[in-house]
Amino acid sequence: MKRPSRAVAAVTFLAPLALVSLLSARAEAQPSSFPGLTGPAGGRSEVEATPETGPAPKESPRGVKLFDQRSSRAFYELDLGPIWLRKVTDREPGEERMNAERGTGEISFGTAYVNDSSKHLFLTGVQRSLLRIGGSKVFSWSVFVQDLGGGFRLGPLEPEARISLSVLTVDVFRGDWSAQLFSPRVMAGLGVAVGKFRLDIKAHSEYLWRWFGPDYLAHGVTLGLRLEIPKPKSPFAESR
Repeated sequence: MKRPSRAVAAVTFLAPLALVSLLSARAEAQPSSFPGLTGPAGGRSEVEATPETGPAPKESPRGVKLFDQRSSRAFYELDLGPIWLRKVTDREPGEERMNAERGTGEISFGTAYVNDSSKHLFLTGVQRSLLRIGGSKVFSWSVFVQDLGGGFRLGPLEPEARISLSVLTVDVFRGDWSAQLFSPRVMAGLGVAVGKFRLDIKAHSEYLWRWFGPDYLAHGVTLGLRLEIPKPKSPFAESR
């Protein structure tokens, strides 16, 4: 059998190299079909610069977004005061329906949102946690309470009314444990706004809708303090 000549061997060796070189040159000459990518010789991606952030979107002047910090003012709110408790099922001697037991008091803390897009009217939403203490053996903790209300302004005076739901409550009344969902409350009060501060006094009535054991009615008076929370800086650039 004859051995291949040196010329044939050289052609066999150089042909693949020439083919690879030709394909590489064509790839560099043609743009990539994928956006943002180039040929192997480029070694970098073509990324367009992100456009600058524009002005804030326009909103309807009639829209009411109570929990939107762009259209509402936010406050820390603290309330505390005495309470009176009475069993709804009072039937035994000495426990007539008109009797009520004085408790130690209640305290709540949360965040209030006030939408005052109107000059004389305002809407209020409050999200808070509330602890009631009826004595050494009576405790009731509403983990989450939602208030909705509104009022009007007479100079610095702000009469206001609210309705409220204690979404989730756990309690113990003289050794009897229970839980509650959606216990309702109504309240009315008068506030005085001075700059970033607001003081108010409110009266309320609440039905403690217990799952186990008797239900209770709670009445009370609270003093409230609000402190405005500075608004976060807007992510939108000012319009040019």
